[in-house]
Amino acid sequence: LVHGQNLKGGSALNIDAALSMGTHESQSLFWERHVGLSKPFWKWATPMLNETFEGFDYSDRDVYEAVNALTRSLIRVESDELTYPLHVILRYNIENDVIEGNLAVKDIPTRWNDDMKKLLDLDVPSDDKGCLQDVHWSHLAFGYFPTYLIGSATAAQLSHYCHLDIPDMDDKIERGEFAEIKAWLTKKVHRHGKRYKSLDELLKNELGEELNPEYFIRYLTEKYTELYKCD
Repeated sequence: LVHGQNLKGGSALNIDAALSMGTHESQSLFWERHVGLSKPFWKWATPMLNETFEGFDYSDRDVYEAVNALTRSLIRVESDELTYPLHVILRYNIENDVIEGNLAVKDIPTRWNDDMKKLLDLDVPSDDKGCLQDVHWSHLAFGYFPTYLIGSATAAQLSHYCHLDIPDMDDKIERGEFAEIKAWLTKKVHRHGKRYKSLDELLKNELGEELNPEYFIRYLTEKYTELYKCD
């Protein structure tokens, strides 16, 4: 929504639209994960929860750990950020094999259940908890699922560079001051619309390098190593 608000809506020009769905997804994931699931955010928000809800008496660390708890889920939209990529991989592998003619549509449920067991060690009790849980394929949105993972990697890379350009970014989040962060995203991503030919070209021009998954891997590794004391 913030991304769309910073595009020139109604101009009827192709340039005034989101560059790609991966770019679009990265903007929501930036705020959801790198702000909304961060330690500084809950240092800011927890006192409001304690004040608003009767009997809610938890520390910011308690809430931070709770909202970042890891649990394997059959349902993609209920999964945590560490196992979410596995849900994307499962779907991409299946739809890729269907499109290439290597998997019949009637065999999708069995393949889904087998892959869910391999990837997350979960047994699927019914198709509504399995291959029928998403709307994408019924909408013919084949190839959309990878954009979630592209968005995740892009969001982590943007967060890295945003911290470099705004050294006190965490302090701002802890104070509930988000305007400068939003302005940075507008400058680096939103205002360009479809000016660039690809997400790689945008990132190369605005950050200095193309999409690099190392930032996403580092983010997950450092965050959950600390949370679960894996050292």
